Amino acid sequence: MKELEDHSWFPPFLRNFQTEFIGFVVARFHVYEGFVQHLKTLNLPLQPMTDLCSGSGEPAISIFRKSGCFSQLFLSDKYPNALPFKDGNTVHTILQSDVLEMEFQSGTCYTMFNAFHHFTDEDKIKIVQKMQFSGSRAFLVEVLEPTPFCLLKVFVTGTLGSLLLTPLIFPFSLRRLFFTYVFPVNILTITFDGVVSVYKSRSVKHYQKLFTGLGETIKTFRLSNGLFSLIVIHCEPQK
Repeated sequence: MKELEDHSWFPPFLRNFQTEFIGFVVARFHVYEGFVQHLKTLNLPLQPMTDLCSGSGEPAISIFRKSGCFSQLFLSDKYPNALPFKDGNTVHTILQSDVLEMEFQSGTCYTMFNAFHHFTDEDKIKIVQKMQFSGSRAFLVEVLEPTPFCLLKVFVTGTLGSLLLTPLIFPFSLRRLFFTYVFPVNILTITFDGVVSVYKSRSVKHYQKLFTGLGETIKTFRLSNGLFSLIVIHCEPQK
């Protein structure tokens, strides 16, 4: 089963509402703060950061700014969102790109936040292998796991969270309010995709087993920060 946002027929404005809501929530509640602190402990070379499946641009933009580990940020997505901001200190380039068709480049650090579960296990292996062969570094970070607690958090966020937080989301949109409070299809699509994503998510042990044959340059581990637990797949360049 695919998330609604992954279908080409899904209305672009609803896809944008969904990715902007998710981006707002993870940025406002510092869901990836544990990953930012982890990045700061690593002796990483100063490289451009290319984010994959960027959606609204968050959390990649916040992580880029907070970590100070990267020279430049590029955003990419199969269905790119026209981001309503400018930053004189950073170049945010929106690339329309399908991860499965990308050619990865050495000297670049690739990131993917809360999107790896959208792919089949076969495609996950292909993506990681292509990164390995290119000599690039990557961090694939998942916030979802197939647990009842995670499902509960996603359901509450999609329903109650949408009702409480939608007026705070930038850019302000009367259309967003209409499809949230008057004709609440926005709540339904966000919640549906969230539940499907939990169903498709995988555990740390599953990823460790999945990448067993790819060598020691692939490291999978958990980062915990309060209510939020992250699964990190770190692909190091092959020497």
